Amino acid sequence: MLTPISNKAIPACFIAQKSAQPSFLSLPLEIQQEVEDLLDFSGRQAMFGAKITVTRNGEAVEEPAVKLRLIKSRINEKYQRDLVNSDRELHKFAFSQLERLSALGKLDEVIEKNEFCWLLWLIDKPEISEFLQVKIKENPELERKLWNWVMLSRLEEVQIKAAHAITFLVRAGVQFNNKNLNGIRVPGADLSDGAFDSAQLQGADLRNVHFHRTWLQQANLSRAQMSGVQFGELAYLQEESNVTSCAYSPDGKAFAVGLGNGNINVYTTLAWEKVLTLEGHTNSVRSIAYSPSGIQIASGSEDETVRVWDMQSGAVVYILEDHTDPVWSVTYSPDGLQIASGSVDYTVRLWNVQSGMAVSTLKGHTSSVLSLAYSQNGTQIASGSLDKTIRIWNTQDGSLIRTLEGHKGGTYNIAYSPNGMQIASGGVDTMIRIWDVQNGAAIYVLEGHRGEIHSLAYSPNGMQIASGSDDSTVRLWNAQTGMPLQILEGHTHPVFSVVYSPNGTQLASGGDDETVRLWDTQRRSSIHRLEGHSESITSACYAPDGEQVASGSFDSAVRLWDARGAIARILTGHTAEVYNVVYSPSGTQIASGSADKTIRLWDAQNGAALHTLKGHNGPISSRLVYSPDGLQIASSSDETIRLWDTQSGMTATILEGHTGDILSVMYSPDGLQLASSSVDQTIRVWDVQSGATVRVLKGHTKWVSGIVYSPDGLHIASGSADHTIRLWDVQSEVTIHMLEGHTDAVLRVVYSPSGTQIASGSSDKTVRLWDVYSGAVIHILRGHTDKISSVAYSPCEALIAAGSDDNIIRVWELASGECVKVIQEMCGDSIAWKKTPEGSYLLTCGEEDRLLRQWKVKKEEGYTAELEYISLHGQLNVRNMLIEEVSGLSQTHEKLLKQRGAVDRCK
Repeated sequence: MLTPISNKAIPACFIAQKSAQPSFLSLPLEIQQEVEDLLDFSGRQAMFGAKITVTRNGEAVEEPAVKLRLIKSRINEKYQRDLVNSDRELHKFAFSQLERLSALGKLDEVIEKNEFCWLLWLIDKPEISEFLQVKIKENPELERKLWNWVMLSRLEEVQIKAAHAITFLVRAGVQFNNKNLNGIRVPGADLSDGAFDSAQLQGADLRNVHFHRTWLQQANLSRAQMSGVQFGELAYLQEESNVTSCAYSPDGKAFAVGLGNGNINVYTTLAWEKVLTLEGHTNSVRSIAYSPSGIQIASGSEDETVRVWDMQSGAVVYILEDHTDPVWSVTYSPDGLQIASGSVDYTVRLWNVQSGMAVSTLKGHTSSVLSLAYSQNGTQIASGSLDKTIRIWNTQDGSLIRTLEGHKGGTYNIAYSPNGMQIASGGVDTMIRIWDVQNGAAIYVLEGHRGEIHSLAYSPNGMQIASGSDDSTVRLWNAQTGMPLQILEGHTHPVFSVVYSPNGTQLASGGDDETVRLWDTQRRSSIHRLEGHSESITSACYAPDGEQVASGSFDSAVRLWDARGAIARILTGHTAEVYNVVYSPSGTQIASGSADKTIRLWDAQNGAALHTLKGHNGPISSRLVYSPDGLQIASSSDETIRLWDTQSGMTATILEGHTGDILSVMYSPDGLQLASSSVDQTIRVWDVQSGATVRVLKGHTKWVSGIVYSPDGLHIASGSADHTIRLWDVQSEVTIHMLEGHTDAVLRVVYSPSGTQIASGSSDKTVRLWDVYSGAVIHILRGHTDKISSVAYSPCEALIAAGSDDNIIRVWELASGECVKVIQEMCGDSIAWKKTPEGSYLLTCGEEDRLLRQWKVKKEEGYTAELEYISLHGQLNVRNMLIEEVSGLSQTHEKLLKQRGAVDRCK
């Protein structure tokens, strides 16, 4: 089943392991590449050093241009990126050349320098993209020149320059949404991380183009040439049961998948075809491991056994039955002579591979042993347990060497670094801890996952850590610094297994969604240093002048975006989720409220932190509001409202009186009063100067979800879980209208800009428009299939938009009540409108998927909505992309695209 390495490669591998001999270069290239794949990381780096070293009079010559040519001509393409990114001198060379060309006003000439462009596009340093982004923003003429090269490729033989030009534009953050790119010829371009929503690419020459994490939703690629394209991932493997464990064979030519139904499926990695199914376990397989020779697999199961399988025949060699509870982890020792197994029976057992007999039993854990890992030299084994500890044992005598403590929950997975100096562990507490093996100290704590961590793996070169979690994501981390590198999304359920291929160029992840996903690990996102949010967006709003958008997120950051969709600033300081952000009336200040119980005030121009407002004893989860003059800000938490001086950051007044959580606060238009609504079923109106309660509005029979003042300040509208909206006279406390009709809780209430209408959104999946004078229903806006999460009027009251938990935003025309636009795949948790000078509207939405999108909504024959920009997305999106009559697309990639929602109407 497995293809052996060639006879020529075997002696060459031994030579290469010992020294990087120049005579190696005389071997055929295919043999050189085969040997490089077999070397460990240090051996491979030594070999690369020999290949790209130039000497003069016996001394090594450090000439970046020469080194560049040698890397391109002598190094296997799959290793070029890692080699370039490990060479600081090449980084300095690239940046200095960019600065020199920029100083001469000739930055557009970079596209004529093929080798230099090749270097630029390989480097994963965000500083380069940041530099290009700034230069494009400063010099519109540069962007126009690059665009001209792309368009000229339709007619003239300038494909290479056009490919460099469009790569440059993508690296600089220019987006191509809705652009007509029909017939462009850009073979070899790197469009990774680009935004091409609804772009027209019919008949384009896209051979060998890189589309890693590219946004191609609704793009039309009909009749495009697509041979050699790369998408950064392969079609996923659809299994018949949940995937609990994955393993590559040591030579990378086979791949095994352990399943919840007790089977193990084995694939060849050349074509990803299933070649063998190992059957015998009577319960879920929890762990699988290849022997170092690749001729056996060991599997641990909930049926309380370990099975050892022969990979040539698929037969069971041994059944190891000493455990008395489910076996959750199995692994081979590096020399292949032992198998270790960890069980719910609290023990670790070591087995002799030759005889199948138990050698020793390691006892000490006080709960289930869920994970095991041998050190590189095989002298130690580490075990992770539900008892919150990691124990390191001596494999010779079974003695306990050290106990690592620090996790706040059970440890599901542990992994030794390739050099044996560190251990990574993850588990119930959602954190990854990196430990020093020598002294047991915690080096780093990696935070980011929002669910239990089930699996960890070091890359073969030790530079990366991959983790899989209950939050359905795979995350990549820098193993040296602990910094996050990338989030890989695609799984729809918890991820139970992550594993690198032996050469480190691929990562496989298996999950509860019954799929194995295959990722390219070599091309990380490097478009912007100022990246988009890494967690759900909770709040988004326009600055008063419409030239900036602020967004808050579960990732604890506030981000400021300019009118083109580029990130202008990242504001950090909060230590927990940011629930809301708001601009001051002048637009010079931003306030953010967080789960860390603080409000932070920021300078909107330069992002500087102005004040941190402390005093609340709970999260700032309800709305923050500035007073109309911008001198005060009101916040609510812990049943109190605090009024703060925005100049000093000091508390001006504390308002107390509610007997339940406060759900919303709002200043009157004149700034003299403040209204608040609560779970206690009341609305309180406060005097801002004295802090006294002026009125208590009673009538609702359940919690009051939201309130809003009329534009003239005479009325307050309130929505409640009692299914009603009440319109109150502020002076007399009288209910003017009780608006009835909703059949479930009212979640959103908003006045139209003119004050003549009220819109309400409800859990009953409808939006209702009400006449404020008569209390009559004007329109019932239907179509959503889940509760309404947001409602917003356009500035001139022509349109109203509503977001829903059904992941759709609907836009209705107010006059007719007709739904004029449906925007798919967007729940619209936070919606904001802006009118453009030409009379169209910009609709900005923040999402649970971490993305900020801005749509241009305009009326032509009907209403259209075009995506203006999308924040850095970090995932391949080809939903509804057309691939009719494309040429050269491999079956594997065609399968991937169709799995992801691409459409071929001809088949």
